[in-house]
Amino acid sequence: MKRENNVLKKNIVKQSYKVLSLVIAFVSASALWYYNISPYWEDEYTGYMTLLLVGILFCITYWIFAKMYQAQKIGIYRLTELAYFQLLSFAFADVVLVIESVIWFHGFEKLKIGTFIFGFVLQMLAVVFIIFVHNRLFARYDERRKVMIVYGNETYTSLVKKMNAKKFRYEIIGCFSDETDIKELKDKVQECESVYLYEVCEELKKKLVFYCDSIGKDIYLTQSAEELLTMGYDISHTFDTPFVRTKRVPEKWYYAFVKRAIDIVCSGLGLIILSPVLLITALCIKLYDGGPVFYKQVRLTKGHKEFEIYKFRSMIVNAEKNGARLASQNDNRITPIGKVIRATRIDELPQLINILKGDMTIVGPRPERPEIEKLYLQEFPEFAMRLKVKAGLTGYAQVFGKYNTTPEDKLKLDLLYINQRSLLLDFKLIFYTVKIIFVPESTEGIDDDKTTAGNK
Repeated sequence: MKRENNVLKKNIVKQSYKVLSLVIAFVSASALWYYNISPYWEDEYTGYMTLLLVGILFCITYWIFAKMYQAQKIGIYRLTELAYFQLLSFAFADVVLVIESVIWFHGFEKLKIGTFIFGFVLQMLAVVFIIFVHNRLFARYDERRKVMIVYGNETYTSLVKKMNAKKFRYEIIGCFSDETDIKELKDKVQECESVYLYEVCEELKKKLVFYCDSIGKDIYLTQSAEELLTMGYDISHTFDTPFVRTKRVPEKWYYAFVKRAIDIVCSGLGLIILSPVLLITALCIKLYDGGPVFYKQVRLTKGHKEFEIYKFRSMIVNAEKNGARLASQNDNRITPIGKVIRATRIDELPQLINILKGDMTIVGPRPERPEIEKLYLQEFPEFAMRLKVKAGLTGYAQVFGKYNTTPEDKLKLDLLYINQRSLLLDFKLIFYTVKIIFVPESTEGIDDDKTTAGNK
């Protein structure tokens, strides 16, 4: 009974947080328009309706970004993370409001940009306050989710490590091999709320899925590369036995042309707009040790075609004189300047030149080095499937994975993109990329005793 009451109270906290976020969005947008455009009160009905319409449109815009950046996930993210996601959501919504004001004024001359900046600061102060209050309330009624893990190979320890990093969310009540007696597993399932099946054998997977469904337990399953390839499917009733038929939806005839046009425009504008950042970064690298500013490296793109990628040098000169290996968590090869530009992704900006040249695209699987891919292929031959499309600056694996994501998981994430790629998904991933720029976990290096991100 107590647990049910806590669940109810947590739902009330969640809904309160969402409602108050929208109230802040509505009131702030209406106030910004009122003080920035004109006092509409004297226009009576027309003035009130204008402010109402502005507030509603702002709320819709804010809500779209808030959903995209998961700014409403109270209880899942920490205060600093939620504040960052809300900052992005309100910032983009405010930009839209500024554009509306420019259209209203037919130019920038009468625009009070200081009012918008002051309004944004007030928005963030109000939002941080409600995040703090609601996080405290949620924590009061929250209980860690009891989970159990059933595994088929020893790499399940990576999942355990990730869950232990979020102990405020998960309590692992046990880890069991898929060779464990089914009766023992069913008894243990009764004690938890969620069951994670990690690479378990098909026979056990079938039994536990049916059992968990019958008693209302949440179940999470890893999927193989071939299962991900058949995610989009139709049911064929040609025979009396139903078959799953993989849908091969061809690219829209305009997709490649529009994607390339967007690459050229965005990379060109990016190089122009970011030129001060590029120049300052280049100067800092040169002044630090006198070495080369750029780091050139052979990478692979569509069809295993090799090209030379450009990056700002973040490591000492001759960092790989003893052979190629990915950066580790405490890598002493990374310079002080390198730590900053890697954490903020500035080291990746010269790849805009690669995009302009046509070596890469904005959104696509990240290009691997030939020697690193060769090591991955020995462990996981299907890794080559990532090269069905052109390599990208950002992608599905960059948004939802990390620098040290295993090659198998990286392939699975990239296959999700490859099978669903579209212009809309590309735009979504670009906006998602903004979200992870200042998230430290996404640039987390591999373990110090490893050369690649593989499990071995």
